[in-house]
Amino acid sequence: MTRTLVALLLILCFLSFSYAQEHNISEFENKEPRHRAAFILGHSFISLDNKEILAIPTFGLDYEYWISDKWGIGIFSDLELISKEVSPTVNDVNIEREYPLVVTLDVLWSPIKHWEFVIGPGFISEKGETEPLVRIGAERDLELGHHWDVPITLFYDKKFDGNYAISIGIGIAKRF
Repeated sequence: MTRTLVALLLILCFLSFSYAQEHNISEFENKEPRHRAAFILGHSFISLDNKEILAIPTFGLDYEYWISDKWGIGIFSDLELISKEVSPTVNDVNIEREYPLVVTLDVLWSPIKHWEFVIGPGFISEKGETEPLVRIGAERDLELGHHWDVPITLFYDKKFDGNYAISIGIGIAKRF
């Protein structure tokens, strides 16, 4: 009788553990893919030392990894499509722009479904030189279905030399 009782208790324990494992899987892990890649077309409005604003087209390629349904990390890259000499600055020094590349490593926060807020460090690389910057921004996703969406982005990049850029864009993204 004691063996039967011990065996029954062990079976009940194992059944309760297996039941708990089935229901401990979060809703996020079951339904939402963790990875997302996006291609963005946009414009960057860049401040110059002489208080001018330069508007240039940009291509963006973003990768995100979502740790949970609210938090993620991402690598955002923007290629500014310009190769020209910009008007003189206050010190009469010409600025030459040649396809600058902006790359940031951002923390992503999604307090509301389809809204993301980003912040993170990065750099701008141009003609072999790199300068640090900080990015903050927001993104709104318009869901298309089958894990496709249309992101609308607004970013503010602040360089440590005092210049800044505001970028707006729209693109196509796939979650996988």
